[in-house]
Amino acid sequence: MTRLASTLKSLLAGEFICPVAHPLSYDLLCEQEHLDTVEAWVGQLGLRLVRLSEEGAFFLAPEIPDAEARSAVRDSLRNVRSILSPIVPVLEAIRQAQGQDAHLQPGLTLWESELAERVRLAPALEQQVMELNLPGLRLDARANDRVSKMLEYLVKERYAVPIPTDSRGFKLTGKIEFLYAVLAVIAENTELISDASVVDHEQMRLAEDQE
Repeated sequence: MTRLASTLKSLLAGEFICPVAHPLSYDLLCEQEHLDTVEAWVGQLGLRLVRLSEEGAFFLAPEIPDAEARSAVRDSLRNVRSILSPIVPVLEAIRQAQGQDAHLQPGLTLWESELAERVRLAPALEQQVMELNLPGLRLDARANDRVSKMLEYLVKERYAVPIPTDSRGFKLTGKIEFLYAVLAVIAENTELISDASVVDHEQMRLAEDQE
C-alpha cells in the first residue's frame, strides 16, 4: 500500500493525522501536491480535510453535515462530556502538582508511574482520581488502577499512543487539540448539550472556524 493510499485509509477510518500517531502520513499531507490530491479525493465523497491550527492534526469532516453525521456528533459530545470531560482536569491537576505546565499538548509524554506516585502523595488528587467513573472499572478499584485505566482510555480514543518501552509511557497525539475544542463547546452549552439543534449549530460553528 502506498503512503497516499495508507493516509486516505487512516483518514476515512476517522484517524487524526499528526506527527505522533501517523508521522509519515502527516509529512505527506504537509506537501501541497499531496494535500491537493487528498482534498480532491475526499471531496468526491462529500468530505473535507480540516485542521485546527497551522501545525495541527488533519482529520475529515462532512462538507454538509447530514442527519447521520449530526447523530454521530451528538454521540461523540455525550461521550466526551461523560468520560473525557472529567479526565482532562485530573491530568491537568496532576501535572500542575508536578510543577509542570498543566495544559495537555500534542507530543507530551505521560509516564504512568510518575502520575500514580504524584496521586499517592496528594490526598486531594487521590480523591479526584477515586471519583472518576471510567468504563470497565470496579467501584472499589484503587487509585493506581484508575490512573492506568485513564491512560488506556486515552489510547483507546486515539488521544495518546503507547511508547514502546517497559515503563508504561504514553505520548499525546494531535487529537488532544480537538478534545479541548470540543470541551469548550460543551462548557458553553452545558445545560443544552442534549438539545439536537444546539449540537448541530455548534458542530457547524466548529467546522466554520477551521475554514
